[in-house]
This record gives sequence, structure tokens and C-alpha cells, in this order.
Amino acid sequence: MSDRPRLSNWPFALLGVMSLVCFGGPFVIFVVVRGGASPFWPPDRAIEWITIAIVIGLFLILFVACITMGWWYAPMRRSKAPPRAR
Repeated sequence: MSDRPRLSNWPFALLGVMSLVCFGGPFVIFVVVRGGASPFWPPDRAIEWITIAIVIGLFLILFVACITMGWWYAPMRRSKAPPRAR
């Protein structure tokens, strides 16, 4: 048996949500932008700009969370203590 404690599913859930935003976000933006009076760029409705801002904001927040997880997620931190002998 291993002495290591089992990690929670939190890092995997964060990675799953990040993947969903990365792959689904562009499709959401495309669908919302195509729904306006003008289906071309630049968006002509406020909801289009809000959707773009939310998708990009979610991406940035999740990206920073994934990159910095080693700093703020306690089970991923490594202790400075030397390994114990058996």
C-alpha cells in the first residue's frame, strides 16, 4: 500500500471546466454573434460583447487557476521535510 494520501477530484474538475471553456467558448461566441442583425464582425449588440467578455474572462480566470494551483492548493504543495526511512 502507498503512504500517499489520495488527491481530491478538485484539480480534475478545474481541468475539465477549463477544457469546456476552451472548446465550447468559441462556439458560444460564434452562435451569439451570428444571431444579431449583422452576422459579421464587429458585433452590433451589447449581449454579443458581454458574451465575448464572459468567455474570455472565464478562460483567463481558469487559466490562472490552473497555472497557480501548486501555490494555493494545499495537497499539491511539497513539504520541505526529508522522506522518512523505513
